[in-house]
Amino acid sequence: MAYLRLVRFPNLLIVVLTQFLLQYLLVVPALENGGISPALDLPHFILLIISTLLIAASGYVINDLTDYPIDLINKPEKVIINRLIPEVQAWNYYYGLIATGFLISLYLAWHVDNLPLVLIYPSAVALLYWYSTKYKATVLWGNIIVGLFCAFVAGIVFFAERHSIAQLIEQAPEVAQNPLLIGAAYMAFAFCATLFREIIKDLEDVLGDEQGDCRTFPIVYGIKNGKRIAGFFGLLLLFGVESLGYFLGQEEQWLSLGFVMVAIVGPLIFALYRLWQAEAKQDFHFLSQFSKYVILSGVFLILLLG
Repeated sequence: MAYLRLVRFPNLLIVVLTQFLLQYLLVVPALENGGISPALDLPHFILLIISTLLIAASGYVINDLTDYPIDLINKPEKVIINRLIPEVQAWNYYYGLIATGFLISLYLAWHVDNLPLVLIYPSAVALLYWYSTKYKATVLWGNIIVGLFCAFVAGIVFFAERHSIAQLIEQAPEVAQNPLLIGAAYMAFAFCATLFREIIKDLEDVLGDEQGDCRTFPIVYGIKNGKRIAGFFGLLLLFGVESLGYFLGQEEQWLSLGFVMVAIVGPLIFALYRLWQAEAKQDFHFLSQFSKYVILSGVFLILLLG
């Protein structure tokens, strides 16, 4: 159980759900409609999901290992390293996750007859390692890296099928348009929603981050400016979602429009209002947790748009 907590098991389930919905509600139906077979059948697509999960899981482990002194201040009740799992075992777990994922990615690259693709895996692992050891403590760069990785979770699905999608665009561009637009919209949503939440988390963790010599945005520019930059990304996200709502109304997709307004726009407006009022650590903690539901709502929207 402690090892599942260490890799944020509920977050990994969201990764599985996101990739599975994108592949089998958007990409595969579009390819089949155009008479094109996907590059990855179900067993190999499951391996792709597993390799993504192992990247994410290794990122969580290295983050907890490098953040141990800071977490003792910010969230001592949630610390796992040296309380439930010895540090040495956590490092072994980290290396095991990386090695397993690399072997899977190597096999997948061989399966699609493109071995250079295997370089994506160590690049993603290295990026998350650099995030935890260097960029997390800098102004916005750490937040941007996490946002890009969350967009990558969706983007890798389309990248894996890029040749089939390119063939579909050439043969039936009108069929390819819908999944590509939805995929791009979801990646933008994931990026902005993650930035919104990550900056709020920085606001929540100012005390421990200061003692750990971090240089996050709220520490460098102050709490008020931290709230402003978080609000900026929240408003950007709200504008994008409302634009999607307008498009759905034009297309008379009333069920999807209703979901967008109730499950995403409404909660986002509420979150921005609470952000404007927030002052104490518990206020930012509430917003950090609440923003998870906004992100999850974006995943479930794929069910309606697919």
